[in-house]
Amino acid sequence: MSSEVKFTENWDNYLDYFSKECRDIYFREEYVKLYASEKDRAECFIYKKGDNVLLFPYLKRMVELLDGEYSDFETAYGYGGPIVNTEDAFFIGEALDEFKSRAKENKIIAGFIRFHPLLDNYLLLVDKSEVIFDRKTVAMNLDMEQEEIWGEIHSKHRNSIRKAQEFGLIFSPDERLKNLSVFRGLYKLTMDRLKAKDYYYFDDKYFNNLNNLNEYIFLGLISQNDKIVSAGLFFKNGIFGHYHLSGSLTEYNYYNSNSFLIYGAALFLKERGIKIFHLGGGSDNSKDNSLYKFKSRFSRNTRSFFIGKLLLDKEKYTEASDIWDREFPERKEMASKIFLKYRF
Repeated sequence: MSSEVKFTENWDNYLDYFSKECRDIYFREEYVKLYASEKDRAECFIYKKGDNVLLFPYLKRMVELLDGEYSDFETAYGYGGPIVNTEDAFFIGEALDEFKSRAKENKIIAGFIRFHPLLDNYLLLVDKSEVIFDRKTVAMNLDMEQEEIWGEIHSKHRNSIRKAQEFGLIFSPDERLKNLSVFRGLYKLTMDRLKAKDYYYFDDKYFNNLNNLNEYIFLGLISQNDKIVSAGLFFKNGIFGHYHLSGSLTEYNYYNSNSFLIYGAALFLKERGIKIFHLGGGSDNSKDNSLYKFKSRFSRNTRSFFIGKLLLDKEKYTEASDIWDREFPERKEMASKIFLKYRF
């Protein structure tokens, strides 16, 4: 049986070969393209034989070396990695070997991967790359009655939700993103307040292109007397929902609006047939991280988030790293554990 092998910028039609248990937003070309830029081009490797398909989407970036242009790749913000619609070990091994071979032929020297915690797809590359546990994440089980979901939530959050309702806060979904500009303002205020790194800010192009995903995203709004005081951006695709970004007015933190926001989003996602609501992890990998502790009070159900370092051309990767070290000697020690440090 002949196989179809290619690198392409258009791959959504191949997702039709996958069940809804694998068809998450992070693997859609519209999502990956949110993060495309002059430097980063969205691309997907496809290996297909019969009805068996492996997809591996990522962002590809040019790397200038002494003897010409090479490139590397990194999965988009959030989660990614390869997905496959079969358990056939021979097919999977063949597909991944073909990816590594073809990628090296195309002068791709290395890749950094953020695996999907709900799919455990790190297992696909555990023998073919360096795979590292990064942190725990939290997922709410929505495949049960509302009373059971409520019972899973820590009493601290339940009290916060009751308190928010007593103060007249109301949750409402915005599936058409009519309040996107309001959300952007709240998100920026929150990032400024937290003194967040540039990595957590997004430009006009990002927010404008969210409309390309309108079937898979919605805003959750918390309002009081028609004033939006907190908002979150959420994803929904297949059986999965995700908590992506949120922001709130500082003066309304007393009302514990974020607890109410997540609970409201969970019930809305349940109505839409979502089975698992992934809240993500903390801002670092400490189990005492305040954001992780906040999320873990919604569910005791944790998942493991792994990252991967795939080295395809050791000689050229070393050359790129050495050039960067010579250009930025003062940053060499600080960046010693960053795999694609020469991108910075």
